[in-house]
Amino acid sequence: MKQLAEKNGPESVALFNHGSSGDFFEHLFKAYGSQTIAQPSYAQCRGPRDAGFKATFGFAVGSPEPTDIRDTRCLVLIGSHIGENMHNGQVQEMSDAIDRGADIITVDPRYSTAASKSKYWLPIKPATDIALLLAWMHVLIYEDLYDKAYIEKYANGFEQLKHHVRRFTPEWAYGITTIKPDVIRETARTMANAAPATIVHPGRHVTWYGDDTQRSRAIAILNALLGSWGRRGGFYFKESMKLPGYPYPEYPKPKWAWRDTLDGRFPFADSGVTNAIVEASIPEEGKDSRIKAWVVTGTNLPVSMPNKPLLQKAVDSLEFLVVVDTMPMEITGFADVILPECTYLERYDEIRTAPHREPYLALRMPVAEPLGDSKPSWWITKQLGEKLGLSPYFPYEDFSEVLNWQLKQVNSSLEEMQRIGVKNLNEPVRSTWKTGRTTGSPPPVERSSCIQLNSSISTLIPSPTTRPTPNPRKAITA
Repeated sequence: MKQLAEKNGPESVALFNHGSSGDFFEHLFKAYGSQTIAQPSYAQCRGPRDAGFKATFGFAVGSPEPTDIRDTRCLVLIGSHIGENMHNGQVQEMSDAIDRGADIITVDPRYSTAASKSKYWLPIKPATDIALLLAWMHVLIYEDLYDKAYIEKYANGFEQLKHHVRRFTPEWAYGITTIKPDVIRETARTMANAAPATIVHPGRHVTWYGDDTQRSRAIAILNALLGSWGRRGGFYFKESMKLPGYPYPEYPKPKWAWRDTLDGRFPFADSGVTNAIVEASIPEEGKDSRIKAWVVTGTNLPVSMPNKPLLQKAVDSLEFLVVVDTMPMEITGFADVILPECTYLERYDEIRTAPHREPYLALRMPVAEPLGDSKPSWWITKQLGEKLGLSPYFPYEDFSEVLNWQLKQVNSSLEEMQRIGVKNLNEPVRSTWKTGRTTGSPPPVERSSCIQLNSSISTLIPSPTTRPTPNPRKAITA
């Protein structure tokens, strides 16, 4: 890393990260002078969803998604496999909602676990989801089933949206999706009857067909028409407690960062795009590559990245590849150096304060000593940082010192958190359901801002529409 920084600049070393270890390695990289950082969990998972919801509501849904499944009366899953790939809390809430008689509508070519628990299973033709979403909008608008008072108060562009979806009838969608018109109408009416306690779930791993931001935007607009944003049984407004950051020195400013690898593409990206980092690691004819080395932690690139030949070409072009993980996997087979990380039961991680219904603090602490040569990421990055001459960024002997300092700033302590594990804050800053508003009332304007239904208002993202997706080539069989 010293040699690469001297020869090509620290920016030439890229970080692919995910999970708890990523926090420590991001700190190391920023101290080193590189912000060439990307997570597959953005470009290969939630990125299009975040862009679509931000273009509509001004907010990304984040993780965990602020879906009030426990109070919903209708849950719509479109390519979202709750029970197979979602947060455990959402699985539990969905189970409770089913027991209470909530209507579940599952749109999936496959008869999934969620489909088996659903009132309606719509086995849609793959890659035609936007057509179904537009037809649902058409029914809600032209049968006067949308939340008129909510839209008039909080939304812009309704008349333009109405004009846009005028041709997208259930009969039109039937020819594209194979879902019968009467089923499209019946499910749209079911959503409207339960509104505003209806959730069209934003989903996860939403990078499918190349129209993913448009599909996510269509899901966001559908939720707006149902009046579910900021309503009980729909989407709640998250609360969180921000811990003061430890007083590290200011990071050096890099000469370039991940956004410079985009070459004008992906204007709505607000996090590093892994595809672009991979491409920037491959020399072009007559031109050297910008990125010379990777550090990969907490993510298995051969499984998470598309276009395996391109990934292989990038790996072959690297001068150096370091992998940090808890166990062997595909990516470790490409590594020049493997730094074994211990598991979550053997280490301290950052205090968790992820936004949720109410603010909380949660401590992850070791219950056993690390096995073998494995070490926690805070220790690995501290050792690397000191060897790189970055000791001022690691002014502690043990990361527990940082945790204790942060907790004391909010009238807690490491000792208290070691004893109780999770601390729920009984007086949330601005809890959605504890501000004296009546159940189901629209959100306050300052929280919702202005919902954008028409894309001429919503900057550069055009109104959702359909486009043909090429059928996959036939499989080669022996």
